[in-house]
Amino acid sequence: MKLRLFTTILALLAFGLSAIPAHAEGHKLKVLTSFLPIYCFTANVAGELADLQNLLPPGAEPHEFQFTPREMKRVEAADVVVINGLGIEAWLDRVLVSQGRSLVITEASAGLKSELITQVPYLDPENPSAPPPASGPPNPHIWLDPQLAKHAVTNILLALQKADPANAAGYAANAGKYLARLDKLDADLSAGLAPLKGRPIITFHDAYPYFARRYGLTVVAVIEEVPDVQPSPRYLAALKQVIDREHVKVIFSDKQFSPKLADQIGRDYHVAVAPLDTLETGDLKSGAYEAGMRANLHTLEESLK
Repeated sequence: MKLRLFTTILALLAFGLSAIPAHAEGHKLKVLTSFLPIYCFTANVAGELADLQNLLPPGAEPHEFQFTPREMKRVEAADVVVINGLGIEAWLDRVLVSQGRSLVITEASAGLKSELITQVPYLDPENPSAPPPASGPPNPHIWLDPQLAKHAVTNILLALQKADPANAAGYAANAGKYLARLDKLDADLSAGLAPLKGRPIITFHDAYPYFARRYGLTVVAVIEEVPDVQPSPRYLAALKQVIDREHVKVIFSDKQFSPKLADQIGRDYHVAVAPLDTLETGDLKSGAYEAGMRANLHTLEESLK
């Protein structure tokens, strides 16, 4: 009897994880991650104890990824598949359902409830000063808050320990060292951004609500409400009102997308433009998450000072 397709696994130990197969004795656990931050978190827990691959190649962004037979083979060969969850990898569900396959997926975001942000920085062109709506789907960009990243690392640790109990202590030691590094990253971000608390920012997409909440910034609008959908002239006029009202001095483009639109707004509305990185793509290196977050810190310090 085929197992139902799971898209979430909450409280990995509470569920028992009986559906995750233990890897064959004498062979390293095969772990597959979805995209860059999840790869970084898993790489630092796995160390040399497991064979780790990432599903998305460098340069591919996770929102609308298109599967190829090569990626399907990676999924089929994996003992553990780790994703972020919260809908950002919906394409994985669609592919598995279309092929009639069943697969247990470990969600790094599993167990988050009250921490999730559902409010969106919606800008009403008819009333730019109106507050945003109170509800929507959970924003998936939890990795941009290092404390929520620690939650993800803990979920990944539990999954690897369950799938490979012989190396449970090694995974725990690796995770402990990485969690300490994430605490240091959080402390550095807090110290660097403390003088900037309360500053209004406009980002290219709605990717930074967790980051802004953690460090006391205020996202007052986004340039593109829907990725790759050009904002209307009326929306851009409303954006200009927000820039003037909030005294916004810089808007932030997205390193994964062309800066053309943000640069044009900067010229038209006489504001500076600086790039931020959502870290959804990049070189698959275990330290890429920390390096990217520190680069964002530097950009914010230089842009908002």
